[in-house]
Amino acid sequence: MLETIAKKTTNEKLDLLLFGLGPIGIQILKKSVLNHGANILGAIDIDPDKVGKDIGDLIGTRPHGISVTSGLKKRADEPKSRKVAIHATGSNLKAVWPQIRELLDHGYSVVSTCEQLSFPWHRYPQLAKEIDQYARKKNLAVLGTGVNPGFIMDSLPVFLSSVTNEFSSINITRKVDVSKRRIPLQKKVGVGMTKDAFNQLATENKIGHVGLEESLRMVAHALGLELGSVDNMIEPVLAESKMDLALCSVEIGDVCGQHQISKGYTKDGKEVVLELTMAAGIVQEDRIVYKGEEKVELVIPNGIFGDTATAAIAINSAKALSSCEQTGLLSMVDIPVTRNSR
Repeated sequence: MLETIAKKTTNEKLDLLLFGLGPIGIQILKKSVLNHGANILGAIDIDPDKVGKDIGDLIGTRPHGISVTSGLKKRADEPKSRKVAIHATGSNLKAVWPQIRELLDHGYSVVSTCEQLSFPWHRYPQLAKEIDQYARKKNLAVLGTGVNPGFIMDSLPVFLSSVTNEFSSINITRKVDVSKRRIPLQKKVGVGMTKDAFNQLATENKIGHVGLEESLRMVAHALGLELGSVDNMIEPVLAESKMDLALCSVEIGDVCGQHQISKGYTKDGKEVVLELTMAAGIVQEDRIVYKGEEKVELVIPNGIFGDTATAAIAINSAKALSSCEQTGLLSMVDIPVTRNSR
């Protein structure tokens, strides 16, 4: 038995392709090489400033003899199975599906940071079915993951439910200080906008963290909760003092972030509430609370830092896919518990 477990938890060197080399993609590439010892099969990005460069130039190491290309290319010594691509190009599933399909066509199982892919069965039922059938036909797997969605507000709360016998409600909150995060994330949450500009984009569904409702529905699905209705809300967080951030200077009354809630109700009266605040200057924290006669509460002071943790969970999920036999479209609650195995 111990030998069997060891085989399942001890991975061979991971054969990995990187597709998308933005800030998160570069972080994934760097950690794959420096911390996880992955065998990099290739790196793909359309940025002309990156195409042709050795990956070592992008992560600040010695040359590796692997140049960034603008498209998929087969290598003569490429493994024929168990290879995985980590895809990190966008949040909209419809937009990135052609890229993922091409990776499947080249024999790669795919781990993607696309937020809408984390649990797409409600938002895109037909597309989810198409992806599942296409991956199964190729005998490969597709998985959407990340820190949020993918871990903090969905798969971690699901795992925490293991120590409960009953509960009346689940409250999951995450607070992120975006002053400590990359500029693209500051832009994404509306830093520097006026309140009116933010609210206008909110009415057009053009601003806000992508994936909060996906996390809610993943939790409900995994715990067998039938949601009768789901309410979503987003509002700006306004600066109470002047702030000088990497993106811009923020005046008093300007937007310094956003506050979102996704709330689901079951027919038998249970409530699942996900609350996400991403704003400059707030105290960071991740908190999961199961309420009821046996209250269970997990608090992570200072929260989990998203950028490096996203790289970690993407790589460790790729390890899981490379060593399991599951195929089709999967979520984080479908695969074995991921881990940093060597």
